[in-house]
Amino acid sequence: MGGATGLIGLDRFPASFISQTSQKYFSYCYPSSYSSPGYITFGKTDDDKNYKFVKFTPITTSPTESVFYDIIVTGMAIAGNKLPVASLEYSKSGAIIDSGSTITSLPPSVYAALRSAFRKKMSNYKMIKPGIGAYDTCYDLSKYDEVVIPKISIFFKGGVELELDVKGIFLVFEKDLSVACLAFRESSGSLILGNSQTRGIEVHHDLVGQRVGFGPGGCS
Repeated sequence: MGGATGLIGLDRFPASFISQTSQKYFSYCYPSSYSSPGYITFGKTDDDKNYKFVKFTPITTSPTESVFYDIIVTGMAIAGNKLPVASLEYSKSGAIIDSGSTITSLPPSVYAALRSAFRKKMSNYKMIKPGIGAYDTCYDLSKYDEVVIPKISIFFKGGVELELDVKGIFLVFEKDLSVACLAFRESSGSLILGNSQTRGIEVHHDLVGQRVGFGPGGCS
């Protein structure tokens, strides 16, 4: 008999778990490896050290304005170099963090800049053409003894930097690494920060403080 998966509503929609249980604080962590445990916690503990290294960016709308957690993305960088994109381009159509979306969707101008910079940094590796489905930047890495993947960071209002885990940069479709793709896609709508880009990162939602935070820890 086949299994089934589902979603727990963590947004601010009236029917969500968060709204129905009047939760004011919750946090979660998707592990870097599928063999490692993650967690979800409702409520805030009394141990302040658990929040010492969490960096917060504001939620820019109230529950009456949006059921989503709207954020302001100010930029992205690859290998330490900011993408040549105006800050307005990241959030002019809106931006949200969504734990139920797998892949981060970027506005066309931002995605084009990221893709171009990433391909330049990965020019020493064999690129597969065409890509896989919505992924147009894929590589065959199976023949390389060592692969150097450029660091990617996302920046938010308040000077918050989210440095991505390697699993948030590459999607691996084959265990031998013969098909590995850049883990972003282009979207004509809002920028959506998906859960692949937060793997290995603690994500905190403070609904009283109207803010979202990111912290290191690898789900430990």
